[in-house]
Amino acid sequence: MNSRKSIFLGMSILLVTLFCSSCEKVVDIKLDSSAVQIVIEGEVSTAKGPYAVTVSESKNVEENNSFTGRTDAIVVINDLTAGISERLSSTGFGKYITSFLVGKPGHTYQMIVTVDNKVYMSTVNMPVKEVKIEGLYVESSSFDSEDIFMVPVFTDPEGKGNYYRLRQWINNTLVKGSFVRSDEATDGRRYNAELYYSTDAKDGNPLIQNGDSLTVELQCIQKEVYDFYRTLNATIAQDVSTPSNPLTNISGGALGVFNACRSHKMSFIAKF
Repeated sequence: MNSRKSIFLGMSILLVTLFCSSCEKVVDIKLDSSAVQIVIEGEVSTAKGPYAVTVSESKNVEENNSFTGRTDAIVVINDLTAGISERLSSTGFGKYITSFLVGKPGHTYQMIVTVDNKVYMSTVNMPVKEVKIEGLYVESSSFDSEDIFMVPVFTDPEGKGNYYRLRQWINNTLVKGSFVRSDEATDGRRYNAELYYSTDAKDGNPLIQNGDSLTVELQCIQKEVYDFYRTLNATIAQDVSTPSNPLTNISGGALGVFNACRSHKMSFIAKF
């Protein structure tokens, strides 16, 4: 899955899962077939830029499941801590990128997107704590020995309030889906769980083969970002006519999320 779709796995399901901008509760909403909403995905990290924000528009439920990029948006990211502001440049298809902004731990970042004279805004603090991947290996699934999955190893520092998001690549192809972890019940724990994903051919994910180049990213994220991905995953797993909608940290009624995170990656060659 390409970077533009990195957080919107299963967005076809989200087309029947409209969600409001409240970050306080999950709300059940029946689909209005004529409803069209703005979809925003933005991220600033400690990895080297440029950073990107994508702005698209959902379609009516009776139409196909693709999203139309909005090239007429005004996108600004402010580093409120440093007093720096940058208007992002459009690269087409609804993608906007930075040219000089640098992600720094502890800084507060604000994203402002203006479309059709409507303003969508989100403010996120980048975590100060850094957690690194200590090891990375592959192993056969306990459910099906033919399925091979990556296992990253990292240790949660003592003190509750740490939240994580993990992404994985196989030969530079991003695997659909994000994994999130909270230390609410596992403070100080050493994590070494398999990163399961759908290996069904219809879902289009690559399978891990011996000799493949594998990469895992561990992001330290804020609770509001964790809540988005947690409820997004729960929404996708539901098979009901009016599923609960994911939480968003963007005000103004847009779908999506703005993430300011610490990022650490590790790569290796699969051998089994």
